[in-house]
This record gives sequence, C-alpha cells and structure tokens, in this order.
Amino acid sequence: MIKNKNESKNIIKSNSGTTAISKWLSSYFPIGPTSLNKPAIDKDFNSLPPIERVTESLIYNLLFIEYSISPKGGLRQWIKINVSLLLFLGIPILILISLGTFVMGGLADITGQFANVTQFLLVSAQNILKLIGVVIVIGTTLYIIFKLPLIIFYLKQRNGKKKNNNF
Repeated sequence: MIKNKNESKNIIKSNSGTTAISKWLSSYFPIGPTSLNKPAIDKDFNSLPPIERVTESLIYNLLFIEYSISPKGGLRQWIKINVSLLLFLGIPILILISLGTFVMGGLADITGQFANVTQFLLVSAQNILKLIGVVIVIGTTLYIIFKLPLIIFYLKQRNGKKKNNNF
C-alpha cells in the first residue's frame, strides 16, 4: 500500500522504465561530439626503437588527419553512431537472415516432398478409378451374360401365357 506521494512517484518511475532505457541507449549511442585535442608527437620519439617509432608516426598521422577534417569531433561521433548501429542492427539482422534462409530451405524441401506425395496420391486415385471402371464393366458384362438367358426365358414364358389367354 502506498503511504506518501514520493513513494508513488518512485513506483511510477521504476515501472515506466523510460529512464533506464534512455540511460542504456545513451551509454551506447553518444549524444554529442567532443572536441579533439591537437595531436602531438611523443616526447621520447627519438629514443624509441624503430618499430615503435613507425607505429607512433602512423598513429600521429591518423590523429592529425582526423583533427584536420573535424577538430570538434563530429567525424568521431559519426563513426561511433554508425558502429553502434552496425552492432545493434547489423549483427541481429545477419543472424535472422541466416536463420530465415535455413528455415526457407527446409520449407522448400518440405514443399518438394509435399508435391511428390500429392502427385503419388493423384496417380493412385486415377489408378483406383480405372480399376473401379474395369470392375464395373466386367461385372455388368458378366451380369448381362448370365442374366440374359433368364430374361429371355422369362419373356418367352410371359409372351406364351399372353397368347394362350387371348384364345
């Protein structure tokens, strides 16, 4: 049970979650650019071994190019935002696309099997209907062959009785 107004405000803030989400997003997506310091060569540059001097000079040149393009840090900010978007959108999209491709391939295989089963069922149904037709034709033929003499005999008897009744 809520006893004072401050407690209810704290509950509303904790339930809304907007502050937590905004803090989380601001930690991954920097809000504003930060100005850069002008790059400087290390004081002990001449006393460094040759490999470290090459590395130091490459770092200095890259930092100087960045500073000359965007001294207020806009380029660095733009790169950070794009890398963050790549990590939060690109990687899940790649995972989902690969899973989707795997699922679609499985569905394609299932669809092919379904088509084969359907074709088999249709051919089976055709063969069953042909068999039923053959059975009906043979049955009708046998019925006519065996029943016809009885019908002829019955008709002869019936016609013979009518002729006798007319006299």
